[in-house]
Amino acid sequence: METSNRSLNVFLLSCVFLFVCTEVLLSPFYPQFFKKVYGIDDPDLTGFYIMTCRLVVVVFTPIWGLIAHKRNNSSTLLIIGQWGTGISCFLMAISPSFEMFVAASVLLLIFKSSYFLLYTILISENRNSTTGTAASYHAVLQGAIVTATILSGWVIEMDHPLLIFWIVGIIECLMAVFSLHFLRKVNKNRMVEPELEQTNHRSLVTQFLFFGIIVLTLHLAVNMIRPFFTTYTENVYSTNTMMSSSLYLIPSLMAIVTLPLIKKYSERLGWYGYVGAASMIIVGLFLQGIETSIAGLIFFRCMFGIGAAWCLARIDVFLFKWSGNMHGDYSKISAIQNVGLLLAPVAASSIVNNLSISDVFTYASLFVVLHLFIFLWGTYSRERNKGKLHIHKEEEDALYK
Repeated sequence: METSNRSLNVFLLSCVFLFVCTEVLLSPFYPQFFKKVYGIDDPDLTGFYIMTCRLVVVVFTPIWGLIAHKRNNSSTLLIIGQWGTGISCFLMAISPSFEMFVAASVLLLIFKSSYFLLYTILISENRNSTTGTAASYHAVLQGAIVTATILSGWVIEMDHPLLIFWIVGIIECLMAVFSLHFLRKVNKNRMVEPELEQTNHRSLVTQFLFFGIIVLTLHLAVNMIRPFFTTYTENVYSTNTMMSSSLYLIPSLMAIVTLPLIKKYSERLGWYGYVGAASMIIVGLFLQGIETSIAGLIFFRCMFGIGAAWCLARIDVFLFKWSGNMHGDYSKISAIQNVGLLLAPVAASSIVNNLSISDVFTYASLFVVLHLFIFLWGTYSRERNKGKLHIHKEEEDALYK
């Protein structure tokens, strides 16, 4: 049984790696890609494409979550999403115009929005080790980003870059075939904590708002600095492209390196560890915006990366622990993550245009301060309410003795 579960984990994490790698593959080079394939060099069209893709994910992720919750068939929906993704990739590979490529991309993302189910299935199959599972997920995710960043330069140098979608489509269809084998024994029984049975319906809106805000503020902060980071290092530290790219990838590498520490200590430290990790993000972000030295910048990037990896893994554990509707709740939170990804470059551009590029780090750190304040307030309120619920239950039991 343990061997079977390990095989399922490896397969699901492989699907996550493929999903993220193909998602990020062309991200650094969309302007060059559209110019080479379709002769388009208008940055507004590139922005339109990215905005459209984000909006599709924001809209359709909760829809998949709702269907998964109503039908209780997440594995079947995931397989449908994989087949749809593979077929959509084939349509992208034969798109003769930019308009057709956008339409095929929208279809692709409608199906690919179901891929958040990989994570919820992974967590539901590893309920006794949610922290380690969440940490592994985020480490694989960051590893996929590093791999995709390295491969993206090779893809854009291809004579016919659209060929990559044939390769991705074939792999997606193969993974769908493997899913028929690996996902057939996925546990379909929904487990709800007794405490959640009593509190879930009463505080559903409040709980969702709480998680929504802490997820949005964290993802805004983490992603705000990305669009202009390489420009910042080139201007302030006079780095070349290779050095800037290496500095850019440090947080992703730290997520992989710190995986054993997160697995070993994050559960033991609980929310104290979360506060410490969030504080590392705040300090790391703020000090990155102050000109020091390359060694100092590397140290602050490492500090930021460790804190971000810890918080991103733990925040998911808190969500899954407090949720009575795993697929539905996480689909909404995943949509909010994409809202954060959508707003982050807009906020960063506004700060750069009105202030300076270094101020992006300051404002990002302030978002984490807000995030930490809301997290502490929400945690305190929940623990207090849980104590009241426990007292009331004891009083009720006493009445019937």
